[in-house]
Amino acid sequence: MKALLKITTVVAFMFIAAISMAKEPKLILTAYSEAKTLVLELEDVSSNTSITLKDAQNNIIYAESIKNDLYSKKFNLKNLVDGVYFFETEGEFKSTVYSIKVEDNSLAILDKEEVIKPFFTEVEEHVSLNLLNLDKKDVSIKVYDEDSRLVFEEEITNEMIVEKSFDFSGAYEGNYTVSVSYGDKSYEKYFTVK
Repeated sequence: MKALLKITTVVAFMFIAAISMAKEPKLILTAYSEAKTLVLELEDVSSNTSITLKDAQNNIIYAESIKNDLYSKKFNLKNLVDGVYFFETEGEFKSTVYSIKVEDNSLAILDKEEVIKPFFTEVEEHVSLNLLNLDKKDVSIKVYDEDSRLVFEEEITNEMIVEKSFDFSGAYEGNYTVSVSYGDKSYEKYFTVK
């Protein structure tokens, strides 16, 4: 049992190291309370990075896809009504959500949550899924065909490292979707079998 735990820990650290070496943006978010201003600075931005500002009802106030390697922007929040807002950066391997409170003449960052996204690789007719699930949340994996019919489903519980490989070499031609859900997050990978 101890050997299994050691192996699992080593694999988890290798997975973390691989993700940290990947091109994930370096993010700095600074709040200037009296000015009700946020300053976002990003370095090493990948082509799949986006930022979103949402209110407590999940309405999008601002959204932008970032294409430059270096990014810096000031957000003036003076005209927002008092309340809690969420500032999210979505990269290729993780998303970071800041909870921001606007009240009277001040602004404060309440919390920061980082979520590691599942990593998909596609080689010919094989799709692999790797997910580092540090909180050991329940993971739901589903595969749908192009007519939205469920062709595979699996629930995984109490696992820190989730690995799954799908072989579509004998599958019918068409478009497929692999859906991964855990916690309140859901991610999808689309691919075509020819």
